[in-house]
Amino acid sequence: MRAWMQLVVAIGVEILGTSLLKLSAGFTHPLIGISGMFLYGLAIFSFSRALSQIPLSVGYAMWAGAGTAVTGLIGIWAFGEVLTGVKMIGFIAIIAGVILLNQPVKASSPQPTARQRWRTRFNRN
Repeated sequence: MRAWMQLVVAIGVEILGTSLLKLSAGFTHPLIGISGMFLYGLAIFSFSRALSQIPLSVGYAMWAGAGTAVTGLIGIWAFGEVLTGVKMIGFIAIIAGVILLNQPVKASSPQPTARQRWRTRFNRN
């Protein structure tokens, strides 16, 4: 549960950081831009903590998908961007992709972990 909360924090902080970078107007307002960069760093830290328990494909799909979709909606709502049919299809595709990547997969046999594959490949005794 803690990992999922860290993922939610990572998504929220990344969205806020992206919005601040937009507000920095190409870094003509450096304090706002630096704040956005700080929040990006915090988002990556929180995301890396979440990945200790959440599979990479699921975590990244949710982080990137939610971040992209919500940031797009903020662009429409706060920055006056136009919602077109193509953008709407894009939002639907993002949501569908996240849903599809979160579907459980039944493995036919236990697969070795990345650590086990790494040890097998490089630790020859």
